[in-house]
Amino acid sequence: MPLSRGDFMTATPNRALRLPANDPAVVVETDLLAWVFEGMDAPGRINVLDVGRIAPRTVEFLKSKRCRMYIADLFDGPIIEQQRHLDQDALTARLAEALWMLDEPLHVCLLWDFPNYLALPALEALNQALSPWVSAHTKAHAFCAVKRSAPLMQHQYGILSANEVVQTAAPERPPAAYPHPWRRLGRALDSFEVARGALRAGGLVEVILQGVARQSAKPPMRASRQSGPSPQPSRPSAVGQ
Repeated sequence: MPLSRGDFMTATPNRALRLPANDPAVVVETDLLAWVFEGMDAPGRINVLDVGRIAPRTVEFLKSKRCRMYIADLFDGPIIEQQRHLDQDALTARLAEALWMLDEPLHVCLLWDFPNYLALPALEALNQALSPWVSAHTKAHAFCAVKRSAPLMQHQYGILSANEVVQTAAPERPPAAYPHPWRRLGRALDSFEVARGALRAGGLVEVILQGVARQSAKPPMRASRQSGPSPQPSRPSAVGQ
């Protein structure tokens, strides 16, 4: 069952840790990311999707695990701009095309703050595109807004450790213009249930989503690459052994 608001929120302060003086990144401690990877050190490969650009720190972190990592930089594709001109079915097809490399159920989905770049129809389209690869064993990590006044900055994310997220300014990205409180995020991404969350500074919430088992999810129809411009994400890369 999804958690109630009272059970859901825990206050977690942002604490910047030391990095080299010439490194523009900020490291923020988190108790939730470790839960995403909890129990995944047992034998057997885990499948990880990162919807941001490839982050060397994340790759380095995952080297200690037996995993297959899929990189689909949805921030760099045309989806953010196209969402204003396409209906939900077309958006689903474009997002499915951007996720063309997926071929097995996911264990981890690193959404970061990408949901805040999507209006509600596009967020629901993301849910449809992901749903064939979501099972009861899938956990997703995301940042969302508790209130509309939350500062939605342009950031790139990476994983330094199971308790540390690296946040780097990405001013080349358009502003994240669609804050989604956690209840709305949970309704739109109904392939998941909101499992855990923590308040961050400035009205942001770090959210962990737990996949919901589906009986007959099928990959959505993917747009033809010959029919017009579409995202061209990197091929999946195997990390670890």
